[in-house]
Amino acid sequence: MEKLAWKKRRKEEGGEMGVGTLLIFIAMILVAAVAAGVLVQTAYKLQQQAESTGDEAIADVATGFKVLATWGTTDANAVIDNVYLKIALTAGSPGVNLANTTIEVIKTIGGSTSSEVTLVYAAAASATEFTATELRDMPPSTTAAMMTSGDIFQVQIDLTSATGIDMALDVQERLSLVLMPKHGVPTLVEITAPPTLEASSVVVL
Repeated sequence: MEKLAWKKRRKEEGGEMGVGTLLIFIAMILVAAVAAGVLVQTAYKLQQQAESTGDEAIADVATGFKVLATWGTTDANAVIDNVYLKIALTAGSPGVNLANTTIEVIKTIGGSTSSEVTLVYAAAASATEFTATELRDMPPSTTAAMMTSGDIFQVQIDLTSATGIDMALDVQERLSLVLMPKHGVPTLVEITAPPTLEASSVVVL
């Protein structure tokens, strides 16, 4: 009887130890599951951030304009009062909304800046605004200010001003235009007026 009681006691003690080991094992599984969840969530966030950063980097590098032609018109005083640019998107550039584009206009006389103004998009050109007209609109159809691949736009810049800043070009004066999309590479255009100008004419720049 004593031998049987001793064996029974050993089995009970072994069972108690087995339950404790099982609880520890379950706790370890729960901790590992929580840790794995945190790691997966962190990896997902890092992936999303990396994709977003990559898309922004590609847009900053690929987005931009190319200038196909530049010309101007003179007024009755034989100075260039309006400049026109025929523009398209660079190869691989995503669509650009001209409503979010600015044009920096810098007039240079004798090697030094004489006046400077920043233009924004509008339906009609003015002293502080430029306008753009579609010359070729490729599919898909978009809003009037939206440029997509294959589109060609004509940008008009009014160099005269009622606010006291007159950007009109006389003979051999220089004008710098910087086309700056919301995202992408700015495009610089250097314009120099010819040595002779005629009143009310078109001038290739």
